[in-house]
Amino acid sequence: MLDLFQCLTTTAFFHGNFTMRDIDRISGVLQSGRYFKNWPKDDILELASLCTWVRYDPDTVIIHAGDPASALFLIVNGHVELSYTDGEGKDGVIDLLGDGQLVGECALAPEACYAVSIKTLDATTAIRIDGAAFADFLSAHFDRALTMMSVVTERLCQMLRQTEELKCRSAAQRLGIYLLADAVPVGDAHETPLTVEKSALARKIGMTSETFSRALKKLSEHGVSQHSNGYIIRIADTEMLAEWCGLSSSESREEQSDGFKVAV
Repeated sequence: MLDLFQCLTTTAFFHGNFTMRDIDRISGVLQSGRYFKNWPKDDILELASLCTWVRYDPDTVIIHAGDPASALFLIVNGHVELSYTDGEGKDGVIDLLGDGQLVGECALAPEACYAVSIKTLDATTAIRIDGAAFADFLSAHFDRALTMMSVVTERLCQMLRQTEELKCRSAAQRLGIYLLADAVPVGDAHETPLTVEKSALARKIGMTSETFSRALKKLSEHGVSQHSNGYIIRIADTEMLAEWCGLSSSESREEQSDGFKVAV
């Protein structure tokens, strides 16, 4: 096993960017994430052999909609924006994803093309998983294939819930739900750090920057205030805000464990 491990651990240069293949580090990241944490160690090592580290500057398009789907990406550190362009040439944002999220699942389907474009919002480190090799791996590991089917199904359900929320709740309510999902107790209140620019967050939850500002102003009537130049959002009473946002008591309890962020 050690000889195989040493053979798999290499460094390479491609397209002018330094990419480090490090089976040990990649295995550790894969095993600590939500998608692969219950996989046997041998399977993790085999999957890691199909991966490379990649690093991107801010505002870098790593996937173009319509291009052949060749790889999946596990975001290790940073944020990416999933977007599309409709038939009239108008751009729209589907989602905003960060650490621990998997993108580019289309690469698991034979001869598929990417359905959306993916652009980095800040400096981003990711693990690139070769799509064809991963598909072959899943063909030989039925239990692991079921795991990936579960992941894809969960993502689809999240998108359906997001569509429902866009239709049924106001902009201020959607923003309130998002802020509640990341809120942590600080003293006698809760605080949510904004790790991305407000304009990017606005696009994620389906509104313009102007609407986002109006939504924040509306939330100020319900105990929400801005601090540290707007990068810290303080919530005076999470239960009151959750009720105003139209969340049930069970959803309010889930908020403490990041359970209802999928609603937006």
